[in-house]
Amino acid sequence: MTIEYIPTGSFGNADVLSRLIQNHAKPESEYIVASIELEQDLRSVAVNALLTFPIRFRDIELYTQQDPSLQKVYKYVRDGWPRDVAYGTDLARLYDRRESLTNVDGCILFGERVVIPEKLRNRCLNQLHRGHPGMQRMKAVARSYVYWPKLDDDIARYVASCEACAAAAKSPPRATSMAWPKPSAVWNRVHIDYAGPWEGVYFLVVVDAYSKWPEIVKTTSTTTTATITILRNLFARFGMPATLVSDNGTQFVSGPFKEFCQHNGIEHITTAPFHPQSNGQAERFVDTLKRSLRKIRTEESKLDEDLELFLMTYRSTPNAQLEQQRSPAEEMFGRRIRTALELLRPPSSCEESSPSSSISSVRRFHRSDTVWAKYFSNNSWKWIPGEIVRSCGRVMFEIVAEDGRLLRRHVNQLRRRVGNGSSPSSSATP
Repeated sequence: MTIEYIPTGSFGNADVLSRLIQNHAKPESEYIVASIELEQDLRSVAVNALLTFPIRFRDIELYTQQDPSLQKVYKYVRDGWPRDVAYGTDLARLYDRRESLTNVDGCILFGERVVIPEKLRNRCLNQLHRGHPGMQRMKAVARSYVYWPKLDDDIARYVASCEACAAAAKSPPRATSMAWPKPSAVWNRVHIDYAGPWEGVYFLVVVDAYSKWPEIVKTTSTTTTATITILRNLFARFGMPATLVSDNGTQFVSGPFKEFCQHNGIEHITTAPFHPQSNGQAERFVDTLKRSLRKIRTEESKLDEDLELFLMTYRSTPNAQLEQQRSPAEEMFGRRIRTALELLRPPSSCEESSPSSSISSVRRFHRSDTVWAKYFSNNSWKWIPGEIVRSCGRVMFEIVAEDGRLLRRHVNQLRRRVGNGSSPSSSATP
């Protein structure tokens, strides 16, 4: 071999390449970094795209060969499980199911279900959950095709972490309803709510929690000012309650309403938003009111009259929620309120009490007695003759005057008349 020195100037081909590299413009460092990042992004997109493809049996075979734990199981299934060996958690679960494990084409089957290597389990969960079938359905599908230790636990965690499933999930089971404690006295805690609109008007419903006594006030406005005016009128009649329960209507959560309750020593409790069951006293009565008005209303009747009829009936009707099924009126006032139904009872046989000691025997009148009776006219009176025709109690009488007029007079407006004497000339201005 002969080695010959050649000067650089005579080294044509190599010199051209070296000079081209030396004279070539170098890219900026930011360009190089951006190119590397772009290459990484493209690689990530490609990997994610491949991950969206369905898992195939050959994929499971490949990853099973790369999974050390499953390779042990594959060997044990083929050659037999060693005895007196402590297995890990996953291997122990597979050992317990060893009678159902078989090897098929490089994969492990549990019955008819293929055992998934650890690196493919997330992809498998994604594939099982593509249609968001829910936890139970996803478990049912998985149990038909795949298996790995703690499969059900992994499915439960996967579904619980799915934001789409959580956003569209059903409401949790309703908690057991907790009843309000019974107040210690009437008008101690009252529940309020608005009903309507009904034929262009609203009703402020106020229900006493102790007696179930209702108050209904018709109004065309549901503002805070109108509400406070109505409540102030009711509280003037029944007193200030210790507790007031309402929903979160704007009129109930406003600043003026809060000040109204504070100035009157009332504890105002608002229910949970969009949970009307918490104000059940008022909500149930609103429902009863609406259904009753639909039954009572006719084309000829007036709304005010129908409302009064409903209140009279409700207040006087025995309530199953009250002790001894008393009516709200009995709990509220300690007595029944009189209704037209009282006319169905037989009349009471009350003995006539003895005449008052202040009425002397000469002031006692009977039918056909002749009397002088006061006659009132033009802001004055005078005595006119008449005759007793009927007694209207112990001190009231009906008299027929000589000119035929029928008068009703108190005993203090009568004088006994003897014979057919002439009328006294005395008169007076009352």
